Amino acid sequence: MKRFLTSALCGALLAGSLTIDARAQAAAADAHVAAAKALAAPKTKNYNILKGREDYRNYQNVVDQFCVPPKLPDTVRQEDRSKAPPLKDWYAPPAIIFDNFYFIGSKGAGVFAVNTPEGIFLIDTNFDWDIKELVQGLLNFGLDPEDIKYIMITHAHDDRYWGAKTLQDMLPRAHVVMGAADWDLIAKNNDPARVKPKKDIAATDGQKFTMGGTTVTVYVTPGHTPGALSMIIEPLWNKLSVHPDNERHVATIWAGADINIGRQGVQYFPDGKTMMQTYVSSLKRFIDIGNKTGADVLISTNNRHANTFEKIRTWRIMNPDESGGGNADGILADVMKVEHDPHPFVGKDDVNRFYGILLECYEAQLAWRERN
Repeated sequence: MKRFLTSALCGALLAGSLTIDARAQAAAADAHVAAAKALAAPKTKNYNILKGREDYRNYQNVVDQFCVPPKLPDTVRQEDRSKAPPLKDWYAPPAIIFDNFYFIGSKGAGVFAVNTPEGIFLIDTNFDWDIKELVQGLLNFGLDPEDIKYIMITHAHDDRYWGAKTLQDMLPRAHVVMGAADWDLIAKNNDPARVKPKKDIAATDGQKFTMGGTTVTVYVTPGHTPGALSMIIEPLWNKLSVHPDNERHVATIWAGADINIGRQGVQYFPDGKTMMQTYVSSLKRFIDIGNKTGADVLISTNNRHANTFEKIRTWRIMNPDESGGGNADGILADVMKVEHDPHPFVGKDDVNRFYGILLECYEAQLAWRERN
């Protein structure tokens, strides 16, 4: 009887302990969500050129996507995006963001080009079925796609690397750069063989790629994929626009914000808890790197996360090629109202808030998984 009572007591204590732990983890998750929500909106607002649209410096959309309880257990995603959709469903016009930095992506994917006197860095490629149209966007700015020297892949997912094989065939002098673990990943995932580029440069942590006075430094930040590469790009200049600032800018790119334990037949982590611990560790380190480099420009691989199109539209209005006929209620009036505002892509506070939100949401995701 004593043994039975002792066993029952131990069981009750264990159950009570688990309940307390679950409540503590739930409370921790709630605290992180609250902290993320507090960071979503800037303390001061700019004049909203885009009437009826959300402030491009507000990152509530990031909170809404990542600070929600997960559907568990985490499972490997399988997708088939090999069929090209209609042009109108994915095409987005290219844009100049800085004197030497261009958006040439699709509606969903941020694909960027950094121009230098010695060649062009291409950041990601999107799919094999649209990469030709995307790189042809460089011609709009008098840039030659033949000058692409480095194709920097942030992570080995279809919308990042599938176009690399097409570019290898088109531009034999261009080098494809990917994290070593991601080269291994594409060798064993179940993506079609025709989209897998020939192995080229396996980037190492902190490796610098420099051309014409511009440097792209890559950091291995496992999370979104095992070999994900987050990047610091410097310097970027804004001397040639209507709103020049003549300041040296530093861009930061987080390799991928979405949470996934694996894709295309490959599981990246043994469990969700390990996955989120990895995300948190990598992001904390990259935030510290960005702070030390003075990063003041936020660039996202996902256009929606950083409000890329809202910023581009605002920048185009701030740099008009027409005055609205001089109408005080037209484009000129908007331009005058923002003539003293900063570049939409520039702001250390925006960089810090964006990464702060991501970190708080990742911490919440970890807490939710620890209670299960």
